[in-house]
Amino acid sequence: MKIIDIIRLIRKHIVLLLVSPVILAGLVILLTQNPNFKYASETTLYTGIASGSSVEMDKSFNFFATNTAFDNLINVLKSRETQQEVAIRLFSQHLMLDKPDPQYISPKSYAELMRITPDCIRKLVVKKTNSAGQVKNLQYAYTKSDSGLARKDSFSFDKMNDTTNVNSVPASIDIAAYEQTVKNITDYALSNDTNFVYRLLNFDHPHYSIKAINAINAQRISNSDLVKVKYETDDPGVCQQTLEILTDVCIRNYKNIKENRSDAVVKYFEFQLNQASGRLRVAEDKLLEFNKANNIINYYEQSKAVAVVKEDLDVEYNNKRIKLAGVNASIKNLEEKLGNQRLIHLESSELIEKRNQLGDLTYQINSIETFGLKDNKADEKLTDLKMHAEKLKGEIKKSVSVLYSATNTIEGLPISTILNDWITNVIEAENLKAGLEVQADRIKEFQKQYAIYAPAGANIKRIEREISVSEQEFLEILHGLNLAKLKMQDNELSSNIKAVDPPFFPISPIPTKRKILVIVGALLGIMIVLGVILVLEYFDDSLLRPSKAVKRIKLLNIGVLPKIRMDAKRINLPFIVNRLLEMMIQKINLQTSVAEPVLATKTILVFSTLSQEGKSFVTENLARKYKIQGKKVLLLNFSHDSLFEIEASQTGYTDDPPVGIATHPERKQQKFSVLRFLLGYPDVRIDRESRFLESPDNFLEKDEMVTYKLDENYFSAQNYEDLLNANHVKLSFVPDVVLIEIPAILFYPYPSGIVANADLPVLVVRSNRVWTEADQGVLNVFVNLTKQKPQFILNGVEPLVVESLLGDLPRKRTWIRRALKNMFRFQFLTSNQI
Repeated sequence: MKIIDIIRLIRKHIVLLLVSPVILAGLVILLTQNPNFKYASETTLYTGIASGSSVEMDKSFNFFATNTAFDNLINVLKSRETQQEVAIRLFSQHLMLDKPDPQYISPKSYAELMRITPDCIRKLVVKKTNSAGQVKNLQYAYTKSDSGLARKDSFSFDKMNDTTNVNSVPASIDIAAYEQTVKNITDYALSNDTNFVYRLLNFDHPHYSIKAINAINAQRISNSDLVKVKYETDDPGVCQQTLEILTDVCIRNYKNIKENRSDAVVKYFEFQLNQASGRLRVAEDKLLEFNKANNIINYYEQSKAVAVVKEDLDVEYNNKRIKLAGVNASIKNLEEKLGNQRLIHLESSELIEKRNQLGDLTYQINSIETFGLKDNKADEKLTDLKMHAEKLKGEIKKSVSVLYSATNTIEGLPISTILNDWITNVIEAENLKAGLEVQADRIKEFQKQYAIYAPAGANIKRIEREISVSEQEFLEILHGLNLAKLKMQDNELSSNIKAVDPPFFPISPIPTKRKILVIVGALLGIMIVLGVILVLEYFDDSLLRPSKAVKRIKLLNIGVLPKIRMDAKRINLPFIVNRLLEMMIQKINLQTSVAEPVLATKTILVFSTLSQEGKSFVTENLARKYKIQGKKVLLLNFSHDSLFEIEASQTGYTDDPPVGIATHPERKQQKFSVLRFLLGYPDVRIDRESRFLESPDNFLEKDEMVTYKLDENYFSAQNYEDLLNANHVKLSFVPDVVLIEIPAILFYPYPSGIVANADLPVLVVRSNRVWTEADQGVLNVFVNLTKQKPQFILNGVEPLVVESLLGDLPRKRTWIRRALKNMFRFQFLTSNQI
């Protein structure tokens, strides 16, 4: 479809396109004549989430965490629990009013509330409480101290910032009574799902339903710390109070969520810290008891000292053993030099006794010097023992001197020298023996000490490792506790939301969208009607124009004829019809001359698939045009009466003709539809006064127009002459053109001989009907009988369709209309002349 076609379509339905938006706009005006005014208020909350201060000094900005925090706040604000509490508090506030207060609720809304509220709900309202004087800032039924968040010995930002807001409660309402009323109504609403309050919350009440409060719009302002909350309703007081209560409830719920979460973490770490502290204490007590049981002050120093002393004792003990062996060898050598006689004297009992006494004294002296004594007389006893030992040494020397009177040994050595050496060696040997015995005892003592220290080291390592693990665990948990407390304080600080722009009382309502609705209604009316017109035009399956008819019928088009309408005065219809007939005759002559150029008489068979297609209109006008051109014409048309008689005899219809019977068209003029006139549509009635519809008796002679009967001779006829003979008609001339009209081939049989011998079969079809499969089927059978393929005439087309054949129709046009038409055709240079 071209642009010019769309413009023509719009022009055709211009009245409907103008009337429909006016009607729809008027309907919108009628329906909105009593608008329900809305009032809007808003508040701005400062969150401090993005750029607020924090107790975490190394805290960095996180874009996603910030967005999540804002989403959490907005979701808390729009949560069902928050909205339900807001609705109940608003409902309780209004019930506690003694009379309507425009600051809180309008008289109309208050009267409606009193009307719908049952008495059982009014009994839940508490006007006064006995503890009213003791209640201070009881905005909510439960506070932070109830949840265990506040501690007397802990720092809290809530002590520095008082976020309690009591503006949402009228001054005439006791706060404690208000909180008790809220609690009563909340308990009642949650008792079952059939009570009044539950239905009030979950149905469609404009003020107290969750659906109404859910209409609150909350969004972050750009990338700032501010959140703007808007609300619209039909009562200005309710609008402001809803935002007031919503702000308080949202701030409290958000604070409780964040702080309860942090407090739970702190409690967890405190519990774990107590457990770790107990385990560390048990491990330390275990080490203490082990040290007490084993007399350990410092295991590592003590064990090191014991090892050093034992090593020294072992070295000294081995040295003394070596020295004692040497001394014994010397004594044995000296005794051999003194001789057997002297040796016998030396071994006398007295001398041996003194020597034994000297050995005992030497052992005692070494023992005291090594181990010491526990009393204060150790030094005196040691001195006495040494004096006694010196005395014994002198006695031994004296006894030896007396016994040996000889002055020389057997080798000739001086006796005194040998005796002195012998005595010295004997004394030294006794000293070494005594020292070895004492050191042997000391080594045994160290062996016992080693037996104690050896397993003690492993046990101490195990206990110390247990203490180290418990200590590390204690320190890690303590560090986590400090971080959790720091996070709790940070959450407490970040959840300290404030309303920097409290809700205002809306004075004027929101301007209605009535004008916009009227405009939208008008535009919608145009769009709907235009859309319907375009859709109907697009899906219209009628033949309409030749190009479309050729695709459907699958035959060549030999011409078109417009409908002879009464409103054709604006165009030169006689000229158009006359020119179309001339073009049609030219094509018919061309087709017939090509088929049978020698024949003098050309037979044109005019047929249609349905009745009332305009066959008679076509044949009569063609006959007149041929006669004007000087041709001898014979017009053969069937008798409608005989057709009815045959149909009635075969089908049994005797009163009225069947639906398919082609009867004479009534000449009575139809009435013009008033609705079509009001909608500006053209008068589609046929102009009965047109010369193209006049009776053929006015322009044809009697012998040029023959009506034949439909009988047995009709079906056996082979040409027009057989029809004339069957109807006893003799012509006084030889016709140049014979126009034969037969009944509708879809409903009536036709003579196959005439069809086969016709020079040109011409199908007449109306342009305003749909070409069906039945039409195509009967046409295909008909085509198989013809020697020349039929062509069709599209009858009753719109005058504008004729432009495809004749170009611009002859009519009077203003220069504006011509310019617009050229513009829509994109023809801007048509006025240029060669």
